[in-house]
Order: sequence, then C-alpha cells, then structure tokens
Amino acid sequence: MKKQIISAVLAAALLFALISCGSSEQPAAESTTAAETQPDAVSDTTAAETEYPELEAKDFDGREFRILAYNQGDPGTRFQYLDFGYSEEKKGDLINDAVWERNITVEDKYGVKLVNTTVEDVPTVANKAIKAGSDEFDICQPYIDTAFQMAGEGMLVDIMSLPYLELERRYWDENILRDLTFKGKLWAITGDISMFDEELSCIVYWNRLLAEKYELGECYDYVRSGSWTVDKMKELGRVVVQDLNGDGVMDASDIWGISTDHSAGRFWFFAFGGQMASVDKNGYPEIVMGEEKSQIIFDAIGDMMNDSTVTILVSKIPDSWMGARALMKEDRLLFLPASLYTVSYFRSMEGDFGILPFPKLDENQERYYNQVASWYCPAISVPTTNRDIDFTGYILEAFCRESGENLLPAYIDVNLMTKVTRDESSAEMFKLVLDSKRYDLAVSFNWGKLSDIIATCAKDPSKFSSQLASKLEKTEAEMAKTLDQFAG
Repeated sequence: MKKQIISAVLAAALLFALISCGSSEQPAAESTTAAETQPDAVSDTTAAETEYPELEAKDFDGREFRILAYNQGDPGTRFQYLDFGYSEEKKGDLINDAVWERNITVEDKYGVKLVNTTVEDVPTVANKAIKAGSDEFDICQPYIDTAFQMAGEGMLVDIMSLPYLELERRYWDENILRDLTFKGKLWAITGDISMFDEELSCIVYWNRLLAEKYELGECYDYVRSGSWTVDKMKELGRVVVQDLNGDGVMDASDIWGISTDHSAGRFWFFAFGGQMASVDKNGYPEIVMGEEKSQIIFDAIGDMMNDSTVTILVSKIPDSWMGARALMKEDRLLFLPASLYTVSYFRSMEGDFGILPFPKLDENQERYYNQVASWYCPAISVPTTNRDIDFTGYILEAFCRESGENLLPAYIDVNLMTKVTRDESSAEMFKLVLDSKRYDLAVSFNWGKLSDIIATCAKDPSKFSSQLASKLEKTEAEMAKTLDQFAG
C-alpha cells in the first residue's frame, strides 16, 4: 500500500484529527474510526514504516537517466505537476523545489544526470523510437491503459523483470500490483515516485458552509463510522435543495445536494465495490461484471443520478463540469464528486470545504474505493529498446525511495494544508483515499470495450443485462487472446 512518509505539518494534522475523533459527542460504544472500516486508513507511523533503507552504493560517473513524459498543461492532460520536471522560473514553489531536491539528491548520491524530455504525445514518440530499435529513453510515461496496449504490441519490458526494484515496499503502490499484474507480468508502475495517480484519484468535495447552515453534522464522522453510504449522501443532499428564485423550476440557478453525470458512472461503479475483471492469486483474470452485484450497483447509481429531488446532472448545467465547480464555489452545491486535480479550482473559494472518499454502496461494504482514472493517468514503463535494465531498475528504486521522504509530503502539504482544504480532518480523509486505489485489467486492456456500457447502464440500469450480453462474447474472446499472447 502506498503509505507515505508524512511531513511534520501533515503528521500534526493527523494527530489533531485523531484527537478530535476521540472527543466526538457520539457515545464511545457507537463510534468507530476509519481504521476499523478501512485497513490502514489512519495509523501511527512506526519506525518500521518510516525506514527507507539505503541501496547498495553505486557511482555511475555522470551517466544520463533519460525520461520521456508529457508536456505539462497540454490538451488532454489532467495534472498540475510533472514527476521529474524542475523549473528555475518556479523556484520557491513547494512542489517544484521538492522535485529539485529529490532529483539533486539522487543525482549526487549515485552519480547520474536526469534528462527529462517532455512531448505532446508520449506513445507516438516512444513507438517511433522502439520500432526503429533506438535506445533513446530509459523510461517513458504513457497513460496506464496505453501502456497495456503498447505491451500487447511487444513494446514494453515486464516491470517485474527489473532488477533492484523492491515492489513489496510501501513506497511502491501495492494497489496497481494487486489489480494489474497479469500472469506475473506488469507493464506500468507507480508509487511515491509519481504524483499522477494522486492527481487522478477520485474524491468528493464537501461544502462545509451548507452543511453547517443546515446542521447536517460532521461528514467525517460518517466516514469514520463506516456509515458514509450513497443513501447517506442522498439524505444529506436532499436537505439543502432549494428553489432559490421561487420560479417553481429546479435548475442550475438553485441549490443542489449532488452534481454528477452518467459519464462519470465508471467512478461510481468501482466506488460501490464493482469490478469488471478480478484476478486470482496466480494472476489469471476472470470477467465478473455479470455477477448479480453489478446489477445492484447500477440500480443504486441510477437511483442517485436520476433523482431530481437531490441531483443535478452536469450535462444540465451551463459550462458542464466548470459550471458544477462554480456551483460549489458559490455555495449552491453540497457534494461534488471529482478528481483530486480539480482542487486548484477551489483555491479562491471563500467558504470552507473538505474532501471525502466516494461513499460506499451500503454499510456492509468492507471499505471505501477510489478508481484511478487509468485512461489518462501516466505511469512508469520501460521500452524494450532499453539496453540496461539493471541500471534502470536501480535508479527507479533510488528515485522512489527518495520521493517518499520529500516529494509526496510536499504534494500533500500543498494540496491539503497550505492552499486548499481548511480543516485538519481532510488530511485524514486524503490518506484514506490514497490507500483505497482501484484499477482493473478489463479497463486497461479494454477487452471488448466492456467499460463503454457503464455510462449507458448508469442512465438506465434496466439495460445492464442486454448491454452486457452485447459485449461479453467479444470481451472474453479478446481476454483469451491476451492470455495466449502472454502465456509462459
């Protein structure tokens, strides 16, 4: 699990949150902590957890470590930062300086020179070099799902084959290992070394001004007790709904409880414990979307999204998602589910807000889940033209270890403690979200384009059986083909 080294500021925040939880007005017998409902959601950082063992000493005498990554801010990108990019013009920015410190530390300690090449289209540039047999990059950072497509074309090295990587360590993301390891192979990895999987994690923004005005209680306590469910979200959201102008028509000029859209159904499906493909202990996948639970999940998604007494669909708001964010900033929306990268839009918000995980389907669900948007989340991959995977594995391990001590704490501090959320408990929720990442092989391999049915079924759950039937044969055939391709 991606459990982070926490900066002094964040550690203090977590301690405050724990103390606050312990002093809740709820009777002790009825109050449980998030740690009881979500493994490792809140825990003390032990000496064993914070240990970053030194690598065997090596000096590469100034050798370049070459990275191919996306330009920051290009159309189609969904992140505020670059994992390896430092700008002299942004000196003094917490993230920028943390990247610089991490880079310099690794360069000095191991005698390497980082060369970070950014382009508009990573897969196109990488594929051209690989097909030409050119060893131009040690690693590249395509989107996760794109990496699996590239693997299918024989362009990427199996991450599991890289020497020196200690993937069982907490600074690597155990969630991607659990969900996307395929017959013992993996073609994209992330961990403390990258901020992209944080940026593309899913959270719920919570308007505290509205919650306090309508005396809705502390949503954090619902999360800690395990009672933060979709029904609880609807119950709370319905309280604040108001026809502001009294025209008898509920639209984007009024106050709403929830704003989301059918196009976001994929996030809700996974948040409610859904899966498209499960992986057994030997790395063999099985399509499980046809299980009865999937229909129950789609019914719940449809009930929430299509309930006009509490939810306004983003498609009905002028300026779409930007319009939904405006509702939140103007204190006319209680809950806005979105990705973490959207926090930048709320830095000028006058009222207080916090963050929550996506709710559970019901209280029987064991934990909270957060689907990482793997279709536009970059991760680390290794081209097959890489002629020295020993060197690559060693430097990746060095970078990831060093990142846990400075880069990730800086990211957390920037997004939660200094510019964005206004209360310490959001730090607790943030850690819970980061510990609950979910990926899916059927999404990343895009077998039969199965995930395309989710938006349709979110809009009309009664279509699930027919939609699944229309895709299942092709999905299973393409999965079988992939199994044969990577046999042995």
